[in-house]
Amino acid sequence: MNDVNVGTLLGKCVVDGQPIYSGDGIRSKHATIVNGKWLSGETLLKVVPQCISAFMDDNRDKEAEKELLLGRLSDFGWQVNPETGKLTKL
Repeated sequence: MNDVNVGTLLGKCVVDGQPIYSGDGIRSKHATIVNGKWLSGETLLKVVPQCISAFMDDNRDKEAEKELLLGRLSDFGWQVNPETGKLTKL
């Protein structure tokens, strides 16, 4: 298999439309392909804060749903054993 030479056109970033050339810069070093489309390293760095925020919000929502479901268990006569994590009938 042939190596890619520095300066070879890899593709165009679908977000900003700028070409991505192979090399050591952030644009090409961290470029990736998602669903067959190129994303440049610069674009990825711009969306990191939003991705982290979305990840944290999703985890917070899952924890709230878990607490809600565990609260409803006692209404039906069940409780979670804190030692084993299994459900036990009251």
